[in-house]
Amino acid sequence: MKLSVDYLMEALEKLGDMSQNKKAEKLGVTGPGLSQYLSGKKIMDDYACIMVADVLGIDGMKIIAAAQLEREKNQARKDVWENLLKKMGALGLAGVMAGAMMVISPRSDAAVMKTQYVDSQNMTS
Repeated sequence: MKLSVDYLMEALEKLGDMSQNKKAEKLGVTGPGLSQYLSGKKIMDDYACIMVADVLGIDGMKIIAAAQLEREKNQARKDVWENLLKKMGALGLAGVMAGAMMVISPRSDAAVMKTQYVDSQNMTS
């Protein structure tokens, strides 16, 4: 499973060629705060998680859950966050598969309508 810092590094890469302080500003954190997140001294707070998710174009809850899993000490609570992440991953995969099936579908609406028209013409002949 991805760690919150993995998402952060991905967002920093996506922000492109700008100073670390500018990137921190875009994410709504301080330069030193960003350094602490990257070094593992601190785990991102929920606000930072949402800002990173916004840059990546993903659901912020995914990064929040990863951060909560990392900071949690109680195993039962860790299990809850891990389960949520697994469910979110499964939902994401299901969405991708559904989208792919719609794109790959061999029968478009126009093809279905044409088939129905031809069938109705054959019935009246």
